This record gives sequence, C-alpha cells and structure tokens, in this order.
Amino acid sequence: MKKFILILSLLMGTLAFGKESDILGKWITEKADNGNQIIVQFHEENNKFYGIIDNLTIPVYGTNEKYSGKKKMDLKNPNPSLRSKTLVGSKFVYKCTYNKDKNKWEDGSIYNPENGKTYHCSITFKNINTIIVKGSLDSLGLIGKKQIWKRVK
Repeated sequence: MKKFILILSLLMGTLAFGKESDILGKWITEKADNGNQIIVQFHEENNKFYGIIDNLTIPVYGTNEKYSGKKKMDLKNPNPSLRSKTLVGSKFVYKCTYNKDKNKWEDGSIYNPENGKTYHCSITFKNINTIIVKGSLDSLGLIGKKQIWKRVK
C-alpha cells in the first residue's frame, strides 16, 4: 500500500506542472562566474514564450570596475549600438514554443550577456519550482550547458 501511495503521489506531482502556462512568472538563474544572478520574468506573446531580465542580484558595477556605480549594461552585445543599454528590461529568452507531448519548451533561443552570444534553448521542469534550462550550440541540444533555475515567490 505504501508503494502505491508513493507512486500515486509521484504521478500527481508530475501532472501538477503539465501545462504551458506553468512557465509564467519569475525565475532566478544559477550564479554566473562573477556571482551575479538574473531574475527572469516569463510571459507569452502569440503562443511563444519569452523571458525578460526583471532584475539582477548585483545590478550595478562595483567600485573597482570601469563603470562603477552604473547599472549593468549589455557590454558584450554583438551590436555596438546596444552595448550601452541596461540589462534590466532586455529580452533574455526568445520564442520558446511549448511541446505538449514532451512537456517541454523548445525551439527558442537564450542570450548570454557574459559573452554576447545567443544559443538554442529548451526548458523542462524538474519540479513545480525548478526548471532545467539548456543552452546549446546545436538545435538538437547535444552540445551545450544546463542550468537549474528556481521559481521566485
């Protein structure tokens, strides 16, 4: 009986986050090499999901940095005209579509402000408060890196 209850509770937990709107809201990334974390706000536009940088845990440059006291900017952006734009408010995750059969957001892109590069992106749930975000060089997701993001309450 205990095994049955355990299996039933695991199945119910899986079903609890099985719809596309579960991604909506705020999520915090893992720490970058510089200690900063990005708070991402997901929203939907025309059946595609986007993540906007809502905030940073270290929002301004430190006293020993070139832009000391200023809000963090997109200094590595490949478009020189966007390098002075602040990171807060910028799109970070682009055009992810929800695949109901896989319970996965895929075919999107994710931007890395640390190096100014954009990667293929897919997102799956680990549990209702944790997502696994994968940025990859290839569209199949074979060559890339995963991060665990936590829901911000």
